[in-house]
Amino acid sequence: MRCKPVAVSCTAAALLLAAVLVLPLAVQRRQPDENGMYQQEGYWVQYLGERNEKSADSFVKKVNSIRDTLLTEENKVYCAIVPDKSHYLPDEGWPVLDYDAMASQVQAGLDDSITWIGLADHLTLTDYYKTDAHWRQENLQPVVNALGEAMGFSQDLSGWEQNVFEGFVGSYGKYIPAPAEPETLVYLTSPATEAARVDNFQYPDATAVYDVSKLSGAGSYDVFLNGATPLQTIENPNAATDRELVIFRDSFASSLAPLLCEQYRTITLIDLRYMVSGLVPQYVTFTDQDVLFLFSSWVVNESAMLR
Repeated sequence: MRCKPVAVSCTAAALLLAAVLVLPLAVQRRQPDENGMYQQEGYWVQYLGERNEKSADSFVKKVNSIRDTLLTEENKVYCAIVPDKSHYLPDEGWPVLDYDAMASQVQAGLDDSITWIGLADHLTLTDYYKTDAHWRQENLQPVVNALGEAMGFSQDLSGWEQNVFEGFVGSYGKYIPAPAEPETLVYLTSPATEAARVDNFQYPDATAVYDVSKLSGAGSYDVFLNGATPLQTIENPNAATDRELVIFRDSFASSLAPLLCEQYRTITLIDLRYMVSGLVPQYVTFTDQDVLFLFSSWVVNESAMLR
């Protein structure tokens, strides 16, 4: 008579134990706010959404198509994807785009003539702003080293001057519920950046590499190459070589390109979010330039924006 109640009690206990074990997992699942934002370890993150495999496939097709239709056999071609800062945060239940899976998919689909450059191992969380999606220019030496190893150049940034702007609040500032704590923005200068001039598709006159007037406005990151634009060319007559570089890019390249102008006499930046790829030959003649496709994981996951 006692066995039956004991059996029932054991079953109930087992169910209770299972519920207790599952409960912490459910509690750990967190959701961003209505703007897709959340804060972790002092860094604000905007969730990029579930990994979009079709979008990554479209990105690969776009890169391969440009390689096949616009470039020459003499062009050396490279591709790299910038991880989102969330890639470097510990798992605390927040949704995160699977960068490793995305990078593997893109790398596997690229034409054999395109060299993949992995950047994930050359960045850490502190290489990003807390209130903005972008990386910090002053921390990009490891990225420059990775690019240089693949592309055949060497650039030491240790002697470059650090120009510090206090009070930077990035593009996430408008989404942060409480007033955002300002941080520093640093831009690096050298004789190379001082000598270089930027020809912007949208402006009649050449400009400097850094537009310091942007520091006083809401979009302070636009200090780098004056912000987003379809087409720009950086010319440095004092470069160490006569090499030329073309970067198909998004805004992450705005802070990277100035660091390369000592090694390349001409750097052309093309933003396919604002320029149809079919128009590129009207402005750029491809011969034997190095060509780098450099995009953030956000653009790869939303590649329909590339024209």
